Amino acid sequence: MTSPANIYLPYPQKTVTATAVLAFMASALSTFASTPSSAQTTLQPVEVISAERARLPVTRITEDIEASPASTTVLDRTALDRLSISTYGDMFRNLTGVFVNDYGQGLVAYEIKMRGFGSGHGRDVAFTLDGVPLNLTGSQHTNGYADLAQIIAETVSRVEVVRGPFSVTSGNHAVAGSVNFFTDRNTPSMVKLDVDSFGRVRVLPILSTDAGPGRLLLAFDATKGDGYQDQTGLHRTNFLARYSLPVGNGQASIRVQHYDANADAPGYIDYARVLNGTLSPRAALAPGIGDTKNQTNVVANFRSDDAEGAGGFASGWQSSVYAVRDDRRRYTFYDLNNPIGAAADLGAERDRLSQVGFDLRKTTMLGSASMPAQLLVGVQHNNEAIDAINFTANSQRVSLGDAAVGQQRDVTTRTSALYAQYQISPLPRLKVQAGMRYDRIDFDIGLKPLDDAFVAGGNNNFSSSKNQFSPKLGIAYAFSDGPNAIEVFANGAVGLKTPYPYGDYNKLPDSSITPLTSYEMGLQGSQANASWRVALWRTQQDKEALFNSANLFIGNQRTDRNGFDIEGRYSVSDSIRLVGNYSLVKARVLDQGVNDRIANVPNWTAGIGIEGIVTIASGRIDWSVNDSIVGPQPLLADDSARTETYNRTTVRVGYSPIAIKGAKFALSLTHYDKPYEETRFDFGGGQYGISAKPRLKVLASAQYVF
Repeated sequence: MTSPANIYLPYPQKTVTATAVLAFMASALSTFASTPSSAQTTLQPVEVISAERARLPVTRITEDIEASPASTTVLDRTALDRLSISTYGDMFRNLTGVFVNDYGQGLVAYEIKMRGFGSGHGRDVAFTLDGVPLNLTGSQHTNGYADLAQIIAETVSRVEVVRGPFSVTSGNHAVAGSVNFFTDRNTPSMVKLDVDSFGRVRVLPILSTDAGPGRLLLAFDATKGDGYQDQTGLHRTNFLARYSLPVGNGQASIRVQHYDANADAPGYIDYARVLNGTLSPRAALAPGIGDTKNQTNVVANFRSDDAEGAGGFASGWQSSVYAVRDDRRRYTFYDLNNPIGAAADLGAERDRLSQVGFDLRKTTMLGSASMPAQLLVGVQHNNEAIDAINFTANSQRVSLGDAAVGQQRDVTTRTSALYAQYQISPLPRLKVQAGMRYDRIDFDIGLKPLDDAFVAGGNNNFSSSKNQFSPKLGIAYAFSDGPNAIEVFANGAVGLKTPYPYGDYNKLPDSSITPLTSYEMGLQGSQANASWRVALWRTQQDKEALFNSANLFIGNQRTDRNGFDIEGRYSVSDSIRLVGNYSLVKARVLDQGVNDRIANVPNWTAGIGIEGIVTIASGRIDWSVNDSIVGPQPLLADDSARTETYNRTTVRVGYSPIAIKGAKFALSLTHYDKPYEETRFDFGGGQYGISAKPRLKVLASAQYVF
């Protein structure tokens, strides 16, 4: 029997419910309602709550993705400033139908899930940063691996989120949706300091100044310290330099960035032992688990001042040209039965990436005042070459030699695409949108002599080409004119997911792209103090590459996903607003009987929150309370094991003193009622591994804008 001194009490499984949060909100509303009017601000809502812009009508002829006849969300700079962001995943935490899984395993990319897709590391969402694709098709870890850690949130001006494969500018990996980040050419000079309750410190100085004919931005993001669990030390530096200047009738910029990081990770530990109290939730499985990464990228962008294309041939241009060098190493160990802390040999991955490419597009306004139309045409090319090796290392991350190498191969993926989108308003309040993509993907895989599959004197080079036409159709109609109009929209699209060249190199000649079809219809409206949206959607695929909850390939299957999203926001006053959303998802493998569940897809997610602002004698206070509720996720295909519903509640209070112009102090508290549920996976044989979250995390922030 384990001695009492060695027993760790598990967290009590007490649930903080949405009812409790609503009660808190009601109390807060009462408090603010009773505050003397002299203590309250009456600023305009666009300045107060989260800089909410007037929603663009989906019937408007424009290139802005927010007016697409699909479920989109756009976060601007002020909205991002009001979030409690300690990692890039926090930018997505409160979005309708979006689920974020912070694995808690060093530098490994997070999972960002949408529309019933639950595979690992963001592989089914297409991400770009200033036009640079961030998903890697030939990564060892998974097909579409998306590492967003290079993003400095304070330099981002706009985040565009499209649910589903409905954006014509996104191709491979955009099956659950697409996310585009844009850096801010007007980022102010500032210095910021973040310190969390586990001692991790982040320092961010930013210099933004006029230089010659343009503007220079320098940002240095440095993070160091431990996390909640043992063996979670992180040392990361991220330097960004950007120079922007007017060129012709537009703005051009060149950005150079260097990212360098080293992290330890605790590994996954046995859920059963943590639950019965014989293992600390903070324990680390084995030494040496973790990552190293360094990346350098250069990106040149141009955007004409008249991006809508109404000024003739010289207007409506956008371009991105980029080059990336990246070296990533990952050290892993998954034996949950290993004595805690005992040294073990580690599985190791090393990917050396060279990436170059461009995206060029032109928008032209057509038609007449009575029948406006717009045409968008573009071309993309991306060349991704990865020198990959998979080997065994000791606990000091030193290779055990050539005999320990399992795979060593060069994987090159060349993606070329042409795309076009035409939209027209044949009648008042009606818009029809039609788009088409043509993607051609060329694979070249070369096995090296140390690869276990290498055949001396045989064929060790494999090449294949795949292509797909992907139509996109949409329609939107407003029932009346004016700002209070109710709009209906519907769209359908074909999505694109290529075969996996690293793992399926010898199957490429016979494997093909299997189109994914997705449909959506919705209704949305906005009034002076409220906005709302309801959307129903369905996605089907005939031959999807499925993975289990441990991210292991289990086969190609026919799949069906469907569900609905509801979201709304209501301004109680100029200084207080309520927000809420709910998403229901059914994700199934067809023709599988009772064993038809797709693992790691929450059955439902919901969010509820209140946010506001108030002035006091010494300054201004902005505050928010948000509760994200995640429903159960099946861990096995027969749903015999699943996670529990849990709440992630964030309270944030910011204070801007009048006496120190440009200064702002913020305190954020993040609480999990069930800290084991966000990251719990099936490891086979009835074992479940977890990476526990802290019950409570506190983040203090201070910044000064010059």
